[in-house]
Amino acid sequence: MKLYYPYFNLFYKTGTTNYRLDVLVKLPDNVNKTAIEQNFVNDYWEVRIKLNETKEIDALKEKMEEYNIDLTPEDVKQLDNIKIVVKNYDNLLRNGDPDGEGKTGAGNGEQE
Repeated sequence: MKLYYPYFNLFYKTGTTNYRLDVLVKLPDNVNKTAIEQNFVNDYWEVRIKLNETKEIDALKEKMEEYNIDLTPEDVKQLDNIKIVVKNYDNLLRNGDPDGEGKTGAGNGEQE
């Protein structure tokens, strides 16, 4: 698994409009999540995991971070196309690829 590229599963509860993304991301040890934002952009629902580097920790080590994200669209049809973006917003980027992304959709979700 490359740095920043997410491994994810989309889950939904039968008979409801509750959708959840479970995301696993491999990060350098000196990178932390600053925010998770989601909104509808053009024709897809975008979930963006924003990262920044810290100076205190050794960048040579890696860690795995897991995020459980409840999706909050106004209309469930917006979840037909979902894009997950993991990006380091620090200008001092020195580690691996600058970002990673993946795509899924409501039709690919797993029932809970």
